[in-house]
Amino acid sequence: MNGGDEDASKSEDSLRATWSIGPLRPWLKMLAERQLSPALRGRIDPSDVVQQTLVDAWRGHENFRGNTQAERLAWLRTILKRTLMRYDRDQLRTIKRGQGREQQLQAALDRDSIRIEQLAIDREPNPRSRADRAEQTLQLAAALDRLPNDYREVLTLRHIDGLSHEQISQRIGRSNAATRMLWIRALEKLKAVYGDLSDA
Repeated sequence: MNGGDEDASKSEDSLRATWSIGPLRPWLKMLAERQLSPALRGRIDPSDVVQQTLVDAWRGHENFRGNTQAERLAWLRTILKRTLMRYDRDQLRTIKRGQGREQQLQAALDRDSIRIEQLAIDREPNPRSRADRAEQTLQLAAALDRLPNDYREVLTLRHIDGLSHEQISQRIGRSNAATRMLWIRALEKLKAVYGDLSDA
């Protein structure tokens, strides 16, 4: 292998390392699950949406102009929005097109991402830089992805949707007391899983 080939190989290896997709999947999946059109739920696997988003990101990585993890996550949210819009267009022929749905979707993705970040910050009492908060957000999403479905649901409804315990109990069909106990157990489990990921 000559010098030019070695440089190209190193550049490709560096690029692949920079765009390591493992930590991104749970975060993107959580956003995709929440913002996939209701009419497509059960028909489209959110993991397929995530995979297409990552493929598009890889193909267009040269267009990324940011330098930080936070900027990369913002860029990926935009790509995820476009992917979700494309599924709407391709799968739902009668979907209302236009900027209304696109702007609403972008706002919802940004809002969910901020609330996931805030939940991550709440798990870590020490102040962190914005770059560290982006990493925390990915770790928190990975921790949530490892929880049992009922734990993940109650935490999502409480901390991301902002529902009260009473509203959650009605949503999941449990008593208020049982809902609060489920929430407490879910928080304890999240703390344990998140701690394991942070220490890894």
